[in-house]
Amino acid sequence: MSHSPQIITRQTYLKRMLCPFWLRAESALWYAHEAFLVRQYLGLPLQQPSLEFGCMEGISTFIMLGGEFGLGFDVYSEVSWSKDSIKWVSLEESDYYNTHKKDAHQELDIVRQPDEQFELGTCWKEAHLKKANRLGSYKNITSQDDPIMPLTTIEDNHFKTIWAPNLYWMDHLPKIMQELHRILQPEGQLVTVLPDSSALDHMLYRFKDQADAEWINNLDRGRYSNIARQARNLEEWSQFFKNQNWKIDQHEHFLPKLVFQVNDIGLRPMFPVFMNIYETLRTQSPEQWLSIKQHWIDTAFHFLAPMCDVEWMQKLQQDHVWHIFRLKPVNK
Repeated sequence: MSHSPQIITRQTYLKRMLCPFWLRAESALWYAHEAFLVRQYLGLPLQQPSLEFGCMEGISTFIMLGGEFGLGFDVYSEVSWSKDSIKWVSLEESDYYNTHKKDAHQELDIVRQPDEQFELGTCWKEAHLKKANRLGSYKNITSQDDPIMPLTTIEDNHFKTIWAPNLYWMDHLPKIMQELHRILQPEGQLVTVLPDSSALDHMLYRFKDQADAEWINNLDRGRYSNIARQARNLEEWSQFFKNQNWKIDQHEHFLPKLVFQVNDIGLRPMFPVFMNIYETLRTQSPEQWLSIKQHWIDTAFHFLAPMCDVEWMQKLQQDHVWHIFRLKPVNK
């Protein structure tokens, strides 16, 4: 890579995330907060060899590592949706992005390549692998059908650095932590983000018994159960890691509750309508859609950038409802 790794501000991350995630601006805000801290926890430069365990499409990682997309790139030219998507079915069936379209009118519009690469990225869906493989954030990418299966192609004590962004939605977490322990060097590090149990107190789903259940489910779209699967307070996470032969090397609470609440529902329920507008506009008025996209991004950034400034929220003693951990293996 041609650039020296550097710390990027939350606001800069937000602006860069909005380009590929513009129709889901609340996701761009979340990723900006996450990337800002994760990049520092991983260390500059990345200690190699390195692994991203659960890289999905690799887009947020591309930006976290210093990359930047041009206006012509976003995630929406390769999604599967229908007008019936307003009704939530299941997390698996509602994964709009689990598709790879060979005829997608997508340009790999890259302004700046990432400063560094992970040696390996792993994902569990073939469509995600194909998308991530185009970006240059990984020297190699592999897929496996089940995240709890042993990483049989990786030898013991191989990696110096592991970034695992999606542990919170995985079942059988102790088994996964044991496998990551096996493939990490004795002096290596694992960085991950995980929900605090208090996050559940700030979600709309908590009103499910007082409100219309179908309405709540269609708004929540499985997020509550997904987060509740592994939500723990700091004491509980500390004990969990100790039981799995890990020690906490660094930790902090992050993601102010206001940011979490904005993300809880956000623009997610409107996605089918936005995709209808997107595909119609891009097909029938290709000369205008980039101008509209830029207007959307500028407006979203104007209103979301203040939520990247955490100082005023700290003064209000806003709860922070997620954890970021840097873990070290013990008993190796």
